[in-house]
Amino acid sequence: MAEPNVTISPETPQTPSARKDGKQAPPAIKPMTLGRKKLKLGPWLIGLVIAVLGVAFWYFFIRTPAAPPLIIRYAAVDTGSITRSVTATGTLQATTTVSVGSQVSGLVKKIYVDFNSKVKVGQLLAVLDTAPYVASVTQAVATVTKARSDLMLATANEARERELLEQHLVSQSDYDASINALKDARATLSVDSAEYAQARVNLGYCYIHSPVSGVVQARDVDSGQTVAAGLNVTVLYVIAQDLTKMQVAAAVDEADIGQVAIEEPVKFTVEAYPGQEFDGVVWQVRINPVTTSNVVTYTVIINTPNPDGKLLPGMTATVNIINASRTNVMRIPVSATRFTPPDQLLAQLPQTVRDSVRTHRGQGTHRAPGDTSHHGGMGGGASSSTGTGAGEVQSSSATVYVQTTTPKGPEIQAVHVVTGLSDANYAEILHSNPPLHAGDSVIVAAFSMSPTTSTSSSPLSTPRPGGGGGGSRGGGR
Repeated sequence: MAEPNVTISPETPQTPSARKDGKQAPPAIKPMTLGRKKLKLGPWLIGLVIAVLGVAFWYFFIRTPAAPPLIIRYAAVDTGSITRSVTATGTLQATTTVSVGSQVSGLVKKIYVDFNSKVKVGQLLAVLDTAPYVASVTQAVATVTKARSDLMLATANEARERELLEQHLVSQSDYDASINALKDARATLSVDSAEYAQARVNLGYCYIHSPVSGVVQARDVDSGQTVAAGLNVTVLYVIAQDLTKMQVAAAVDEADIGQVAIEEPVKFTVEAYPGQEFDGVVWQVRINPVTTSNVVTYTVIINTPNPDGKLLPGMTATVNIINASRTNVMRIPVSATRFTPPDQLLAQLPQTVRDSVRTHRGQGTHRAPGDTSHHGGMGGGASSSTGTGAGEVQSSSATVYVQTTTPKGPEIQAVHVVTGLSDANYAEILHSNPPLHAGDSVIVAAFSMSPTTSTSSSPLSTPRPGGGGGGSRGGGR
């Protein structure tokens, strides 16, 4: 009998059927996908990806970034005062300070004055135990009395021996012995009298008196304390003679001592009265050097009045010794005289000025102080005046850059200036070409906020090529 023909639809899974060998045939399985279609990349899509990658590579690695904007800081030319000074620190002290001690040992019996007590010359300050020294005086008195008695006996014996010698009743040697005994008695009396005087002096040392009039600054003993006198005198009191007149012992560095002279005015402050200045005058410049940690300083004594008693011994004073001063003069910031224009700013300057600045950059030189000759457009001026001695002022030249207004708009102009006295902040303008006027804006710094700028250098200070000079020490070192 023939087998029937069976037709299997593609949508319907096949039923198991027998193979020719009699075994069961595996069912037919239809391929299936999980909801995603296979993506085919066309040539246009590959080209788009390559173009995007090329643009990114050009933007991050080949493209030259736009230069950051140049930030320029200006300061105004004005009129004011300039003071050149030497700054130092010192300690306040009384004009005369006396240490009162004891020349004898003993127990402190009584204290009569305390800290801050006002005393007068000869006033009793303290008393030591007098009992041992009174006994020494009594003993010395007895010794002197015996010595006088021995002297009277020796005198009588000498007279008797002389009479007997005249009568030839004694020998010459006996008379010589009586004379020697008389001389010994006189010497013994002298020694005992000196010991008696010393005992009285030691008894007087038990009473401590003030050698000067003033104020008790320190008291180093108390009642019942034992004072031991030796090679070093024990200090009982420290008396400041007159606190209405004080002194400042300032330590001035050896580099600045040449600018200090006697009778120079001084301004100083103390931490106890912030914002208040005190006046003084240089009284003495001591030539005795003091070396501390390889730093050599010289002591400068400054006299200052203290009528209200605000200043106390031991206070630390910050001293400004004024060498020279100018009032109501045209001045310019010192930073403007040291400014060297960067390349971005050079592009805004005339060609002659650019060439001059680049030339001096290559040479690494600058004008020496006192050179007032005109070097047109030199970038970065010479250092401001320093002076070679107390009160002396030297002129120096520099080039500053001023913002001017023209019909085309703001422009940068190079101006040659001759400066005189300067301090830490300002320099006096003696001459300028073209002339400067109060209110003109001069450049003190120029920098760009580039992320590659080193964070170790401040944009406020523009370095001088070839090593720059500094101004005079004004208002501090």
